[in-house]
Amino acid sequence: MPSIPVYELIDEAQRRPSPLAGERKLPILVFTGDALPTGTAVETAECFKLRAPYAEVNADETDVATIVDRLAGEKGSLTPWVKGTLLPPPRFPLTRFVLWAWSERETAAGEPKDPVGVRATLRRSLSQRRKKDAFTGSALRVMVDYVGRTMTTWLPATGLATFGLQKLVDGVSLALWLASPIVAVIGALLHAALLIRGWLFYRWFRKAPYVRRRKGEDIIAYAISVGRADQDAVERLMVTALLEDLRQAYQRRVLPWPGWGRNTYPVVALRNADPGTMGRRFMELLDEVRVRGQRGPLLLVASTSEPPAGHRFDPPAAGELEPVRQYRAWRAAIHRAEPSPYLVIRLTEAGASRSDDPARLLLARPLAFWAVVLALLVVPVMATVTATAGCGAELREVDGQCVGLGALGKMAPHPLVAPVARRIEEQNAAIPLGHKVFTIAYLGPLTTQPGAQFKDGQMTAVAGELAGIGAYQKSYNTSRSDWKMKVVFANTGQDFISAELAATGIAERAREDASLAAAVGFAWSREEVKRAVGVLTRANVPMVSTVTTVGEIAQVGDRRSAFLFRLAVVNSLQMKATVHWLETLGLAEGVGRKPKVAVVWQRQDGELYSQDLKDLFLEEYPGESADFSFGDDASLGVAMREACGSGAEVVYYTGRADFLSSLRRDWGASCEQREIRLLASDDVTGSVAKDVRSNPAAHDVSMSFVSLTDVRDTSLTNQSQQTLRRWIAESGVGVSFAHAAFGFDAAQAVAIAFSAYRTQSEADDILSGVHYNLRGQAFDGATGKVSFSEHATDHDAQGREVWLMTVESGRPIQATWVCRPTATAAECASPSE
Repeated sequence: MPSIPVYELIDEAQRRPSPLAGERKLPILVFTGDALPTGTAVETAECFKLRAPYAEVNADETDVATIVDRLAGEKGSLTPWVKGTLLPPPRFPLTRFVLWAWSERETAAGEPKDPVGVRATLRRSLSQRRKKDAFTGSALRVMVDYVGRTMTTWLPATGLATFGLQKLVDGVSLALWLASPIVAVIGALLHAALLIRGWLFYRWFRKAPYVRRRKGEDIIAYAISVGRADQDAVERLMVTALLEDLRQAYQRRVLPWPGWGRNTYPVVALRNADPGTMGRRFMELLDEVRVRGQRGPLLLVASTSEPPAGHRFDPPAAGELEPVRQYRAWRAAIHRAEPSPYLVIRLTEAGASRSDDPARLLLARPLAFWAVVLALLVVPVMATVTATAGCGAELREVDGQCVGLGALGKMAPHPLVAPVARRIEEQNAAIPLGHKVFTIAYLGPLTTQPGAQFKDGQMTAVAGELAGIGAYQKSYNTSRSDWKMKVVFANTGQDFISAELAATGIAERAREDASLAAAVGFAWSREEVKRAVGVLTRANVPMVSTVTTVGEIAQVGDRRSAFLFRLAVVNSLQMKATVHWLETLGLAEGVGRKPKVAVVWQRQDGELYSQDLKDLFLEEYPGESADFSFGDDASLGVAMREACGSGAEVVYYTGRADFLSSLRRDWGASCEQREIRLLASDDVTGSVAKDVRSNPAAHDVSMSFVSLTDVRDTSLTNQSQQTLRRWIAESGVGVSFAHAAFGFDAAQAVAIAFSAYRTQSEADDILSGVHYNLRGQAFDGATGKVSFSEHATDHDAQGREVWLMTVESGRPIQATWVCRPTATAAECASPSE
């Protein structure tokens, strides 16, 4: 039965201090005195074998190598898993190598006569030693231990690297997240292999005492040096390697390896360590290598009839103190004087004993370790799954689409958009890593809902805007500027339904990314776009809208947003030109002045554009008019039949380009034979121009329409338009050139403002600098002359043109009139004037 006083002593000595406290120096506990109580004291150490690595050594072994082998060899007592610790046992790669090298000393002795043969023999011996235990249970447990350690290092490391790199390399973040666990597994397995084979540990021999590995000496040559060294030096090296292995096993690394999770020190019981025995020599060697400076936690509990003669600690009035109090006195003294390795306790009687475990060990520390390990394994895996599964971590799934600001690969853009977007991603990737960049966020619908119909017009327009942005990006990035332009994508989903969510992503990016300069796009006039403008206004993010034309879009609360800059002519000014065309100039041959007009408009939740044009027309047109609404393809046919049956001479369509093909079909079925003229608002411009350009001599488009830019093929009048046309041709995709021109000018406006800001400061507040320099900006763009108002809040482009176009089947688009409307007049003239 254990002695209670000795039990309490060993219990306190082998308990490891808090992770926040420093490691304790451990004494060599030497029990001396009567044989019975000293024997019982050493036997008491056995009580701790279920909660700490424990070994019992026979002092009568033949040499120190045998003792060390019993402790840390292949079947060493300190190497099995101790269930009470909840942790894998310490590993002894250094100790085992020295034991192996010493066991081959006879082979090493022949090195001078046959160096090649000796090296080959040792290499074969080392290989056989590894292979012999390669698939045993202990070897597999070692492998699992090391793989577990390296996985907790590589998974978080690759996860953090991926998280950092995706901020620098937009567009490949999905590939990075997919590659991250693969790299982690490969790296962890290679790292574990190096640990298992000992190559990483063997570097310690280059600074080992007694038998040091020389510079440039390979491991076989070092084994020969160990085998030919003096036995005394090798035994000291063995004990030093044993302590070094334990030091590394208990090391509190930043890496989540078991060291800081261990809550008990190894205990070795050494019976009858009398002078002249190998046990006594081992005890003295342990003292000597510690004095030399080698650290390593090992609690040696020894019994002897004659205590060591070397320096030791004798507590004052030791006979009057309990053993545990003597240990505490030793700990106090160690801070005041040179460390004393031995704590000699004289026992004259066995003392009280008990059979239960009076001092239970709390497992909070190893449990905390496993909790950290689990978190380090699970969190990166969950992050990878979140980033790669579904829409990933940055995007949100809405109506079967991945919307928000994030990786283009996760968005899966519409086939009409994808080629242009991918080319922009390639241009982003071509920016040298670490180069100075400013970033533009494009806000628009890159996707459609699964099974959606009649959305090619919308996607063609988006592809056009992106083509314009991409063309300007390439032009800017190939210049001699030391700054480069990067473009990121904020997908609003079909019809801009998730525009507010996409804007929120841009606002969050603005708080984290100092390179963000502005957001561009905002092509549709919908309630969702209006809310998106509000989000970015409150985030102080400048916005350059391409073809948003409803005046209400700019309203945030009771005031106009000071951060929205519009390139397009707003509906109220467009209507001046449209009404003047019908009332005064004449729409076409056969259509008189002030004809009766039937307005066919699109009724849809959140849609502002179509109804706004309808309301403005009915308010301003002095002639006879009526309106007919529709909500889908079927109701459009009904609306067209009713409009053409109402006696109207002109049908004015204010709906979206999504329904252009249905509109032309229904006009042909209900209106063409009655010689009713079809007029459409600016949203159809891109689709009409694309249809005509794709089949110039055989197209069947016959209508008049309002355009915000000159879409005739002969209209390449400046460098911006030529640059844009060249980029589109290189891409080999069909896009709306009208929308491409607006995208080009939006990017150009931001770049010019940024360049102006750079001349004023060190570019440490790009958002504010771009916002300030957009005001009053003027330049010749792909859409013509752009001149933003200098007003504090009203930043619509001034003096913009509205083109009144006509096209007949098989003939090119003709510009009938070009107007520069103001609040009071249409200001129209012939395009040739």
